[in-house]
Amino acid sequence: MLDLKGKNNVKSGPARIIDSNWQIMSEWRFSVSILVAAIGVPLYLFSFLGMANQLAQSNKTVAMAFLVFSVVGASGGLFIHASVCFLPIISKTLTKNGINKDIVENVIAKIYKAVKIPLFVMFFSLVIATSAILIYAIIRSYLNVPSVFVILNPLGLTLIGWLFRLMNKKIFCDLPGIIMPSVGIAMIGLMTTLTAMVNL
Repeated sequence: MLDLKGKNNVKSGPARIIDSNWQIMSEWRFSVSILVAAIGVPLYLFSFLGMANQLAQSNKTVAMAFLVFSVVGASGGLFIHASVCFLPIISKTLTKNGINKDIVENVIAKIYKAVKIPLFVMFFSLVIATSAILIYAIIRSYLNVPSVFVILNPLGLTLIGWLFRLMNKKIFCDLPGIIMPSVGIAMIGLMTTLTAMVNL
C-alpha cells in the first residue's frame, strides 16, 4: 500500500520502471516500505519450510524442488523489494538537486541493468516456480487443500492483478495489481496451515 502512486502516473525509462509520480510521493513511504519488507520477508521462510515439510509427506522430490526455489526466492525477497524502493529515492534526490531528467533516467537505467538478472531470477523463484510446483502438487493431490488454491497462489493472483490493469488502467492503475504477489505468498502460508490442520 505504501507504493500507491495515484492517478495520472506516467511510466518511462528502461522496461518502463520509472514512474512520474515518484516526485510527488513522500520519501518516508519508501523507507518504511523497506523496513516492513525487512521484517516480513524473513517470515516467508517459516511458511515455505512448513510447506516443504507438508509436501515431503506425499512426495519428497516435489518437496525438495519447492524448498530450493522458495529459499532462493525468500533470500532475494528483500533485495527485490529494496531495489524497487531505491530507484525512486535516487530519482527524487537527483531531481531535487536540479539534475537533468535525461541524466536521472540514465542513472536509473544503469542501476536497473546492473540488478535486472538477479532480480528476475529471484522473482521467478519466489512467485512463478513456487506457484507452479504448488499447482502441480494440488492437481496430483499431494496437498490436501481446496482446488481454488490452483488460482489463489502468487502466480495466479499476480496474473489476476495484471488482468485488472489491462481491463482498465485508470481504475486499476495501482490496486489490486501491486499487492497481488504478496497476497499470493500469504496464501502459501494459509495452505500450509490448512494442510497441517488436516494432517493433525
